[in-house]
Amino acid sequence: MSESGPPGGPPSSPPPGGRPGGKRPAIGLQLKLPCATPDEVRARYGGDLKQSKFFIRTKQPRPVDTLVRLDALLSTGAPCFRAAAIVMRVREPPNPQAPVLPRAGDPGMELKLLAVDEAGRELIVSLGGTPPQPLKADPAKATAQKPAAPVAEPTEKAEKPSPPPPAKEHRAPEEAEKPVAPARPARRAPMIGIDLGTTNACAAFVKEGKPTVIPSREGYNTIPSIVAYNDKGKFIVGHPAKSQLLINPRNTVVGAKRLIGRAFTSPAVSEISGRFAYEVVEGENGEAAVRLGDKVLSLQRISSMVLSEVREIAQHWLGTEVSRAIITVPAYYNDNQRQAVREAGALAGLTVERILNEPTAAALAFAHGRNLDQRIIVYDLGGGTFDASVLQLAANVYEVVSTGGDTFLGGVDFDKVIVDHLLSVFKEKNGIEFPGDRVALQRITDAAERAKIALSEQQETRINVPFVALVGDKPYDLDATLTRSELVLLTGHLVDRTLSVCREVLAAKGLSPKDIQEVLLVGGQSRMPLVRERIRAFFDREPSKAVHPDEAVALGAAILANNLDSGTMGNVLLIDVLPMSVGIGLPGGRFKKVIERNMPLPHRRGYTISSTRDDQKTLEIAVFQGESDKAQENEYLGTLTVNDLPKGPRGTAQFDVMFALSPEALLTVTAEEHGTARTVIATFTTKATPEEIRKRLEAEEETPQAQSQSPAAVPEAAAPAGGVMGWLRRLFGGGKGQQTGA
Repeated sequence: MSESGPPGGPPSSPPPGGRPGGKRPAIGLQLKLPCATPDEVRARYGGDLKQSKFFIRTKQPRPVDTLVRLDALLSTGAPCFRAAAIVMRVREPPNPQAPVLPRAGDPGMELKLLAVDEAGRELIVSLGGTPPQPLKADPAKATAQKPAAPVAEPTEKAEKPSPPPPAKEHRAPEEAEKPVAPARPARRAPMIGIDLGTTNACAAFVKEGKPTVIPSREGYNTIPSIVAYNDKGKFIVGHPAKSQLLINPRNTVVGAKRLIGRAFTSPAVSEISGRFAYEVVEGENGEAAVRLGDKVLSLQRISSMVLSEVREIAQHWLGTEVSRAIITVPAYYNDNQRQAVREAGALAGLTVERILNEPTAAALAFAHGRNLDQRIIVYDLGGGTFDASVLQLAANVYEVVSTGGDTFLGGVDFDKVIVDHLLSVFKEKNGIEFPGDRVALQRITDAAERAKIALSEQQETRINVPFVALVGDKPYDLDATLTRSELVLLTGHLVDRTLSVCREVLAAKGLSPKDIQEVLLVGGQSRMPLVRERIRAFFDREPSKAVHPDEAVALGAAILANNLDSGTMGNVLLIDVLPMSVGIGLPGGRFKKVIERNMPLPHRRGYTISSTRDDQKTLEIAVFQGESDKAQENEYLGTLTVNDLPKGPRGTAQFDVMFALSPEALLTVTAEEHGTARTVIATFTTKATPEEIRKRLEAEEETPQAQSQSPAAVPEAAAPAGGVMGWLRRLFGGGKGQQTGA
């Protein structure tokens, strides 16, 4: 290599994303990492990435001060992150005058990341670090010089899951990190916003500066979130699948959003699985799955089919490939559910750039570009879930103040109440119980939904479903009349449940209905006259009609996608909160909260834990999410396991455990052993069922020695100084964001 520049010494500070003042030219490096997912990247490289560093193994490292345009890929070939970096130190360098890393090991070079793209920033934030500046220039546009190929080495043998290698070493197979000159990138595909609803999905895109809903093949603005397996052995999606629902309910999946990301043995799945005509079974990893014909499919796979349909429709409408999206989820979704939605997006061929809470998306659709300064509540009553979120709007700042919800309260629950009423009418008129035929029951459910919709415009409607039963040789019809006043009596308690959530969400921050300046109604079920009447009475104001109930969430996601894609994300600041507390299971079946609900995101909090038995071999940290003091009543997220503890009396092995939440409420848990470099990051093992984990906790007789030690809770260091006053109060006023310990 004939590169000029200083032979050593500290590098200068080049402007991120651009050519620095130093003399060494920039080189382009493309690395294919031995990791298939971002979680694996966090586990393998988290220790350095958290400090904006990255070590590349090579026997011919570049000289110190060399500028590097880094393009890191996953093992699948998908992009991971891009960065502008500089070589800070080298190991076994060709130039003996260059500084050498203090510890012996594999040859290579340590990079300091000066600027990273949005994916890299999110990765670093999720690890609890402070990312460098945003990358302004495309790394691949730098002058790419073909570096000398590293000397071939035998591939390392697969390591045992535990203990992992020291986080600071990041040893990976040599061939997986061989730098190559990157090809010139193609034009980036457009990014769309997707509302993956329980009943319907909706997609939108900002076209010529205007957020626009992408119509379905049939010309509708929404697509039924339904997947069916037909008699020809083919999967069909959307409106064609909805048409099959009445004749083949056993092989038609509706309401996948209620089940995705949940363990098969969870109380939630047990509660609702019986409501569906299709069979809910246990998947390979203990998760809830569905059986269609002779196939068992994960809920991620089912949802990916809906997302694939949305993607194909968007590609046809835009006339170009679509491979990136922002997907919305209920604010009250737990970590497992959010991760499952990401997996569904990946299965559909989409890079999920952001998981966005539905109420926040609706607020974006409502307030973007209007320069508002007010406190609003988003009342989101959809087909299967309910969320209520209070937001403080200040120009382009959207701060979620408090959130709550019920993932088992939505339009389908209103339908069920009507169906139960109709079956009672059937029994009263005919003197027999409804036989329970699945096809007939689905026809009644469909009629109940149509009656509910009709009563939003009419005072009375007739429901007639012929031949719903055959007893002996006698056929029976269902014929009934339903009035709006009867519907109010049947469903009033469900609306009251939503108001109870609103009341609790307000009270959590010491607010009352009079403190709300605007009420946004989102979700198809919010159209119901009874909902509007009770909202009007509760908040003493008319709910806003500024957003479309079915389209607002997708439009808001599209607005955020456009901001991210155009590089104007700095013009919009989203501050979300943790919807449900996260914590650990303790002996006796207790639940200890580590991060409380409504904590602003991103957020970190840590504590110290010690071995509880002499010569203890394994440390297990069972992670749950919920508000109950009993672990068994909360959602089990997984278990972080550390094996091969050093022998010694109880308390000998000590670990700093750090819970880190990303801006999307995605959780990373890190356990770092005192006195060593051993770190385990987010290695959740979910093969054990929640019940097995709870039994272990209940069987334990000794309590782990958890202490309130550093690292402490840390607010986001990169939050802009001109943000909301609440953030400043949390930073300087000794609020919850500065409490330490567990």
